[in-house]
Amino acid sequence: MKIESFGATDIGLVRLNNEDVWAQMPREQLYILADGMGGHNAGEVAANETVMLICREIKSAAQRRHDLKEWHEILSKAIEKANLHVLTLGSHDPELMGMGTTVCVILIVGNAMLHAHVGDSRIYRLRKGRLFQLTRDHLLKEELIASGELDESLASNFPYKNVLTRAIGTHRHTTADFGIEQLEPYDIYFLCSDGLTDSLSDAQIQDIIDGSDTLADATSTLILEAKKNGGNDNITILMLKVL
Repeated sequence: MKIESFGATDIGLVRLNNEDVWAQMPREQLYILADGMGGHNAGEVAANETVMLICREIKSAAQRRHDLKEWHEILSKAIEKANLHVLTLGSHDPELMGMGTTVCVILIVGNAMLHAHVGDSRIYRLRKGRLFQLTRDHLLKEELIASGELDESLASNFPYKNVLTRAIGTHRHTTADFGIEQLEPYDIYFLCSDGLTDSLSDAQIQDIIDGSDTLADATSTLILEAKKNGGNDNITILMLKVL
């Protein structure tokens, strides 16, 4: 299937630097976004290194044909490799110590979409007028809600609601969550950092996409509205449409 895509990033109104990184490789049909964390410029380093390494691994693997199951294994190993790479960099440089990043990835394989994520950067699908979050945030808050230890109605006031339970580069082992979607014509998928979803509700996001003529218009309007609602973090969006 033919894929149209558009991505953009914005520093927001509060942060001094942009630690979000995104990339796309249309030929390999890979779309990736990372949101770094760490002091100085360490978060940006973690995000950039993760994106670059995964892109290299997928580009190298794409020289041969693989089925969906094989691509799942290739992407899983690439994420594991990125995790160890970022962890090693941080352990060898005091200025990078403790750095980490989220990552979310879409890889189109034939008429299917393989997606993976670590952290709280999200992947959404808009199909036939319904917006659906395909990923579950790897946050302490979400795990406590899932286990029944935290009431969802109290989650907005939970003091550790932004604590990540999984990230790239913070522990020797990390596990990505994977999913597979069958593509349908006119599907819209997008990857985003939490700078978007912390500022806009899912309903607001869908209204903006529905009211936009192009992916570029939707992306720019989403960033603008997120900044109007605070812009406390970097905001990055990478949108895809199935044609």
